Amino acid sequence: MKRADWHLRANVFIVMYLIAALVSGVANSFSEDKAISWLTVHLLLLGAITNGIVTWSEHFVGALLWSRPVNRVRQLSVLIILNAGIVGVLAGVSMEINWLVVLSAIVIALIISFYLQGVNRFMKESLNKKFIGAIRYYQVAGVSILFGIYFGTNVVFISKDDPLEPRFVLAHLHTNLMGWVGITMIGTLVTLWPTILRTPMHPRALTAASHGLKFLTAGLILVVGAALIDNRALYVLGDFLYLVGVLVALIPSAQLVRKRIPDRASSWMISMGIFGLFILLILDAQIALTKETPEEILEVIEGHALALFTLWLLPIFLGALMYLLPVVLGRGPKVNRELERIINYGWHWRIFLLPASSFFILIRRVPALSYLFAGIALGLFIISVFVTMQSSKRSKRFAETVPPML
Repeated sequence: MKRADWHLRANVFIVMYLIAALVSGVANSFSEDKAISWLTVHLLLLGAITNGIVTWSEHFVGALLWSRPVNRVRQLSVLIILNAGIVGVLAGVSMEINWLVVLSAIVIALIISFYLQGVNRFMKESLNKKFIGAIRYYQVAGVSILFGIYFGTNVVFISKDDPLEPRFVLAHLHTNLMGWVGITMIGTLVTLWPTILRTPMHPRALTAASHGLKFLTAGLILVVGAALIDNRALYVLGDFLYLVGVLVALIPSAQLVRKRIPDRASSWMISMGIFGLFILLILDAQIALTKETPEEILEVIEGHALALFTLWLLPIFLGALMYLLPVVLGRGPKVNRELERIINYGWHWRIFLLPASSFFILIRRVPALSYLFAGIALGLFIISVFVTMQSSKRSKRFAETVPPML
């Protein structure tokens, strides 16, 4: 199976979860309290973003370590089993079927373990050790989600009145957001950002990434541990160390803008997402300082759940896909440029929809506009991806009908 054909299949899972999240988000906008639901959050995080991480991390690891071609049938089988587990968790929690939640969580944990084993194997077999420091981000992130699965599964069996319940939920949230998603994104940007800017990597980028991972890991451990033992001082310290880790890891990459100014949707969206991460880390620390109990901290964080996506997660995730999909779905330079034109259509005004949505969330006065802007942004992205995939298929059919040149 060729690379373009593989990514046409693999990224269908991501698009389907994004569509489901959009539908669920629209339903949330008509609810009485306008709060983003557990289902919408997990359709995006556990569904779309987790599929994106597993699919694209293998792509990056293979490219950076010069690994031999992987078995696409095996990869597709892994994705199918992973999504069976994800759907099981979504259905089990929604219908309060605890045994289904536990069984599905075990399936996801096994797939993540298999994913980590594959990363470790690539690292051992590769003769190119230059990017080992960047690949370690995927290892730390993979271990993080295993702990996140453990905390999340325990919440199912803890009573809502139990004081441990909000502590485990906070640990679950931060392990998955700061660990599985955050560390993966930061490690990926170390090598992806120069590629998007079409400029050489900063000479200190990989060294800085290795140092940054230490701060990120320490910050993550402190925040999760502090959430479990209800220690707000350690919680704030953990946020600070994590913020330092982001700066240490990405400052060399940020310096590249002096050579090449961002000039496409992907680079602008990723830039806004990193800026949004800084805001959210500061906001997280401020919440811990001003609230008295884990219950109060969790209530405020849940109230800002949509901002997590519009300020940070979606700008980086969608921005990366806007760059990557034309690259892997294209079948030659001409097709690549055409697909890039399609997926970036109208980007000069589209990129402001998510930040505008965040503004309406943070002022807490017009939540309906927050959902409207976020829904339009996500809907337009889904349409552009669908058209891009269809164009890739048409280019394949055209190539197959043209006889080879003698």
